[in-house]
Amino acid sequence: MPDPDDNHMLTPALTGRVRAGVTAALHGALAAQPGPVPPARLAALPELVAAFFRLWPDRPVRNNTGGSGFNDSLTLYVLARLIDPALIVESGVHRGHATWVLRRACPQAEVHAFDPDLSGLVHRDPAAHYRARDWAEVPLTAPAGRPALAVFDDHVSHARRIREAHARGFRLLLLDDNFPAEHLYATGVPPVPTLAMVLDPALVRGCEVAWRRRGRPRRYVHEGAAADDADAARALVAAHLRLPDLAPVTRHAPQSNLTLVTTRLVATTAGVGGRP
Repeated sequence: MPDPDDNHMLTPALTGRVRAGVTAALHGALAAQPGPVPPARLAALPELVAAFFRLWPDRPVRNNTGGSGFNDSLTLYVLARLIDPALIVESGVHRGHATWVLRRACPQAEVHAFDPDLSGLVHRDPAAHYRARDWAEVPLTAPAGRPALAVFDDHVSHARRIREAHARGFRLLLLDDNFPAEHLYATGVPPVPTLAMVLDPALVRGCEVAWRRRGRPRRYVHEGAAADDADAARALVAAHLRLPDLAPVTRHAPQSNLTLVTTRLVATTAGVGGRP
């Protein structure tokens, strides 16, 4: 199967221009909201971006269609390196590519990877803990006094995932496919209500969102449990940062609206994030 991401410059000086553009875009976004990443750490951005460029050709999953491409992978790698979490929860594994990226970024972290169906794995990290089930079914909590990161790329309601993560003490979440209501047609299974919808004052109870995806009509009605989840999640979000789309710089496929969320402080009774 052809590799859709095997497109890159071979001239070092021109590759350097692309890396510089990526560094500038990420620095501008992360410096604007310094909470999750201390400003002093941003000095490492040029080397982190360069490290990812060196790493990319060695990826074991050569075709990750339907999952993270070059731009999302780059952002995931850099963020994970800057946050340096002791525990990483990944919900939505697909072929195993993002797990590989996270492991390369944080080789010492404890990684728990969840997906109801692991049959599509192409790469299996020997040190990660895989479970063919929803992450909410496992009693896993953030460690006290150490950073933890929850990555959600599972097409499940962002509102629900924010509530679940907050209840388990996770303060840093990375949400994929964070599209506003008017762009829900951009992905096959949008995680409605997305964070953008949760924070949209125009999305009131009873509001209907209808769209067409590849010729098929789709519909979401903001009511019942979904609306309740959105109300609860809204109160838990302390800050959010939509990460920059690197496509204009790299000319790879556009990013999927990756968004870094900081939840409000919460006291937890569990102090370890190890194996349940």
